[in-house]
Amino acid sequence: MQEPVGSTAKTSGKPPRGDAVDQAFERAFEGLRATGASADIASLVELLARHGSEEGRLLDVYEELAKSTSNKAVQYLVNLILDDERRHHRLLADVANAMAWESLNDDDVPVAPSLSPRADRALVEHTRKLRRAEREDHKKLRELRKRLRPYADTTMWALIVDLMVLDTEKHMAILRFIEQRSRGD
Repeated sequence: MQEPVGSTAKTSGKPPRGDAVDQAFERAFEGLRATGASADIASLVELLARHGSEEGRLLDVYEELAKSTSNKAVQYLVNLILDDERRHHRLLADVANAMAWESLNDDDVPVAPSLSPRADRALVEHTRKLRRAEREDHKKLRELRKRLRPYADTTMWALIVDLMVLDTEKHMAILRFIEQRSRGD
């Protein structure tokens, strides 16, 4: 059975985490009520909140693993995952709040801001420079990764560089997005 809009029930049976992100989902439900959001928006916010709740439970498991293992390498790697998962959790809440509060533009609610494509030549040029730098960084990281092959079976160095390559690819995607919107596309 689906929980009603604005419900604070958790499917894990545990009390609410009580952290700022879960409070942010509650703010999204408040926004749905305050704005009289459409059924489609309400459904999307509920979907984001459910996914956020699932991510919250996953965060708990990762946190327990990081605390319980005595293996320092595993702790290090799990903490890298935890950093990403916490950010994902926060991003889900930001998008949920953006959807729920969009019509009121409540500045007290952290949201993923709406876009207003407009031409900004200076931003386009700045973004292009950053993209070139990221491409160069990507190339250097891939070269470094090749040099680390002999150590791949005995260290996590190659994995860390692989993760940095993925982050650099993500940065390039974000910069492409900014550039496209700044051109007024």
